[in-house]
Amino acid sequence: MKNTITRIETPHLLLRIFQPEDAEILKERLDDNLPILMPWIPWAKHEPEPLEAKRDRIRSWIGDFYSNKEYGYVVFEKSTGEFVASCNLFGRRGKGTTEIGYWVDHLKTGRGYATEISYALTKLSFEHMGIEKVLLYIDDRNIASQRIPAKLNFTHEYTYRELPKDAEGERLKFQVWAMFEEEFEKVDKFEAVEFKWS
Repeated sequence: MKNTITRIETPHLLLRIFQPEDAEILKERLDDNLPILMPWIPWAKHEPEPLEAKRDRIRSWIGDFYSNKEYGYVVFEKSTGEFVASCNLFGRRGKGTTEIGYWVDHLKTGRGYATEISYALTKLSFEHMGIEKVLLYIDDRNIASQRIPAKLNFTHEYTYRELPKDAEGERLKFQVWAMFEEEFEKVDKFEAVEFKWS
C-alpha cells in the first residue's frame, strides 16, 4: 500500500494531510462532537486530550502517512473553509485492500459529505494506489452510516459480532461493506475530483 496523494479536491470539499497547526480546530471540533461519537468510535473514549497531545498525535499521523502505514486527511468545506471531518485510509485488512474510516462534524452532517469523502477515497484507492478491494466496517446500529456504502454500490458482505457489549448488554455487531476494483462506478456529481501530491 503506497499513497503519494497529500491533497484531494472534490466538488464541495478539500481533503489534505494533517499539519500540526490543525491541532486547535481538531480539538475544538472533537470536543464538541464527543457525545455523538462515543457510541460509535472506540477511540472517542480516550478523549478529550490536551492540545499538545493532539499536536503530538498529528505528528505521528504525518509520520504514518509518509511511512505508508495509514493515511489521514483533514477535511474542509471549499466554500467556507470550515472544518468538516477527519478521514483515513487504513491498510490493516490485508494486502491489496484499504479500509475507509471517517467522522463528520455534527454541524456538517446531512449534506452528503460522508458520501463524497468515501467516493474520493475509493477512487484514490483504485486509481492511484493499485488497490483491489475497498472496505468499510460500520456499526450495525448506525443506520445513517450504512446508507453511504449502499449509495456508492458497495456490497454488504457479512455482519459479525465483537466481544464488547453495548449499553443493553448485547454484543456489538459490525457490517462489512466491500467493493472490488472492477465494480467501481463513477458517480457524475462527485467525479470532479483532483488528486495532488507534494
